[in-house]
This record gives sequence, C-alpha cells and structure tokens, in this order.
Amino acid sequence: MFEAHKEKKAAEAARAAAQQAQAERTAAMKEWTDQMTELQNLLAVATGERASDDTALMLKKGEVEVAGITNVGLIEERKGAGQWKGASQGVSFPIGHVAGRTVRYRVGQTRGHYVQGSPVATAVDTGTLTITNQRIVYQGSNKSAECAFPKLLGIQHGAGALTIAVSNRQKPTVVHFGELLDDWVSNRLTIALALFNGDGDSVVSQLRTQIAELDAKKPTP
Repeated sequence: MFEAHKEKKAAEAARAAAQQAQAERTAAMKEWTDQMTELQNLLAVATGERASDDTALMLKKGEVEVAGITNVGLIEERKGAGQWKGASQGVSFPIGHVAGRTVRYRVGQTRGHYVQGSPVATAVDTGTLTITNQRIVYQGSNKSAECAFPKLLGIQHGAGALTIAVSNRQKPTVVHFGELLDDWVSNRLTIALALFNGDGDSVVSQLRTQIAELDAKKPTP
C-alpha cells in the first residue's frame, strides 16, 4: 500500500512537471511570436509596404504615415490653486464701556499675501497623434500642433509620453498615450526619423538581420 502511494505521488509530480514545462514552452512561443510579429510589422513600415491612405492627416507629397495613435492627450502646464499666506485674525480685548456697550480693541490683524499656485501638468485636449517620415502631428477636438522634423530640436520619450521641442514654438509639445505603448511608439519613431534622415536602407538591413537571428532561435512548441 505504501509503495502504491509513492507511485501515485511520483506520477502526480511527473504530471505537474510536464504541465509546467508545457506552460513554459507556450509562454516562450508566445513571446517569440510577439517579437517576430513586431519586427515584421516594423520592416513593412520601413519598406513602405504598410503605407495606408486611411489616415487622419492630409499627407504632403512624398510623405508616408509611419504610425497613428488615437485617444492621445495633449498636456499643458496650468497654474495650480493659489493661497493666502501670513494672514492673521489677531486678538481683541475689552477696553471699557460706551453707552452701555463693551468696546473691544483688536491688534495684530494682517491680510497676508497671495501666493500663486505651482504649474501642474494638465490634459487640455484629446485627439490623434500621427507620426510620418516628415513630422509629428497632434490633432485634437480643440487644439492641434505640428512638429516638423526640419525644425526639430529634441524629443524626450518616456512614461507613456513624448515631449517635442521645435525651433518655431516657444514651449515644447507634450502628448501622452500611456506606458503600454512606449516600445511601440519608440520603434516607429526611430523608423520615422531614419526615413527622414535618409537612413531607411540601413534600418531595413538591421531589421532583416534581427528577423533572421530571431528565426534561428524559434523555441520548440
């Protein structure tokens, strides 16, 4: 009876190990598939095979859409709530009686001064962000902003947002799309800038190399 119990436990352990191994293989295959799909999509974008006429932006001659994102927030700084500081109500005490009523004297009362609130990053509009091989354009319900690559001073990317500085605008344009899209946007922005700078062939070559290397590492189902 004891031996039968040991065999049952061993069989259960073997099944659990097999299930765990299969789960790991399935997860590895999904990760590989997701990476391969993304690389192939990026290659299609870089070679122009993914170009589409269905875009929210009126494209210029020779302009190609690289990425389009909806439900993007336009972020601007707004002054936070201010407050009065240093105000005092003072104290009062009776000093005598006049016509049967107490007269009180107040000292130490001040109005203080008003302090402006600190600027707060605030979503002021929601719209569509389009990245092309020539520019980045935000189109919202109330506002729009164009950041042409020839006037580009710099781009900061992180935490689900882009901060874009161009020479023809005093303040940078800040758009927020969410951290889940960070890598997706970064990859396509890299391709867009490469196409603008005439480095499209180099990017295509790199992507094809990465696809071949990844294909050689395809996990066993």
